[in-house]
Amino acid sequence: MKDKYTQMKLGLETGSYKPYHAGHDALVRMASAENDSVLVFSSTADRLRKGEMPLYGADMQQIIDKFVRPSLPGNVQMIDVGVPVAAVWQELEKAEKAKSKDTFTIYSDSEDIQKYSEKSLMKYAPRLQGKGQIISRGVTRGQETPDISGTMMRAYLEAGDVKNFAKMLPPSVKKYSKEIIDILRAKKKTATTESLLRRYVSIILRG
Repeated sequence: MKDKYTQMKLGLETGSYKPYHAGHDALVRMASAENDSVLVFSSTADRLRKGEMPLYGADMQQIIDKFVRPSLPGNVQMIDVGVPVAAVWQELEKAEKAKSKDTFTIYSDSEDIQKYSEKSLMKYAPRLQGKGQIISRGVTRGQETPDISGTMMRAYLEAGDVKNFAKMLPPSVKKYSKEIIDILRAKKKTATTESLLRRYVSIILRG
């Protein structure tokens, strides 16, 4: 068995996964096919945007644990973290200190890959970067991975549109689309119920 830092090809990937969709899954599987081992850092943070339905990290972790992790290739490890990008830097710093001989490929879309600039890489892992052991792999959505719009997917989710929401899920978890959408919408239903109850109580008290 190879030691983690003994001339391996390691893939590094990050995501907020709110929610995890077919585009994310395709990128994970691409990294799996191109590397000996892949670390996927998944955000535990909530997604709270004004005017949008909130998506909670704990709910997405539940979905990932139940449906996503069991479907991933055997060389992929998905790790829950607070700040995924920071976790990549920590992994590279650790490899730098260990004088790793491995090659690290960072996967992201063509826009987010800019976070891993040469200047930043030289700051956190100058030896690895200088020896060409770090590769930044920017992937174009709609060409190398499915053209999935997270914004549209969240709109389907908020509307409770299971049919269209399911079309954007990875093939391996499509059959769980109703359960996934129910988990993500549960707190919205609770909030709506509480709001109606408060209104009802207010009307009763006013006589």
